[in-house]
Amino acid sequence: MDRRSPMPAWAQVQRDLRRQIDQELPTAYQLPTERELSEIYGVSRITIRQALGSLAADGYVERHQGSGTFVADRPEPVQHDFGLSIPWRDRFAAAGQSTRSIHLREEPAEPEPYELTKLLSPEEVATKRVHLKRLHVVDHRAIGITDSWVAHGLVPRLSRRTLVDGSLSRTLQEVYGLVPGDTNNYLEVGAAGSSEARLLNATLDAPLFVVWSVAHLADGRLLETTRTVWLGSRVRFHYTD
Repeated sequence: MDRRSPMPAWAQVQRDLRRQIDQELPTAYQLPTERELSEIYGVSRITIRQALGSLAADGYVERHQGSGTFVADRPEPVQHDFGLSIPWRDRFAAAGQSTRSIHLREEPAEPEPYELTKLLSPEEVATKRVHLKRLHVVDHRAIGITDSWVAHGLVPRLSRRTLVDGSLSRTLQEVYGLVPGDTNNYLEVGAAGSSEARLLNATLDAPLFVVWSVAHLADGRLLETTRTVWLGSRVRFHYTD
């Protein structure tokens, strides 16, 4: 183990085992025992147990009392259009997968991140906005979270409405008659914080794709800003040259 790494020992073990599972180990392969892994990595069995528990929570392994730990038969990651031009639910539904978005009304309103406000003009930053949070689920697995900040003056009582089919874009179009004239998207890599890990049923610091978006109406007025995170182990992006 790298004792100088800021990553805790259990997370280093988890990362190495996950790499082996992704690249080398077949489904149903039995991992070494906790004692054997403890000797291999030079850490305590408690550390190994924590790493294996994290892998089990992410669906990488299955642990069977009395028989051992085995590589799980994991579903293929869902595939998303890298161009971001097709609504994600339409993209997955077309592939025969069940999809839904859950409006998390109990979540407290969150301030707009600096990464979004720096993309706006001073006038847009000053525009009052309403915050909405949705959890995205495909085939009964949480795969992503979207936080949106919508111009308050354009969407009266939005926070109290039931979204049309759980979709903010459909609600904006069908209820308020609002359609983006242009949307700019920015993609980067991030890691799950405690709140994201809880909602996605993933481990702390699990890899994420993070998409920042800014949408304007055709007349140039700001419509919304969004931050969407997709769990790296459950989503694969696709693009065509």
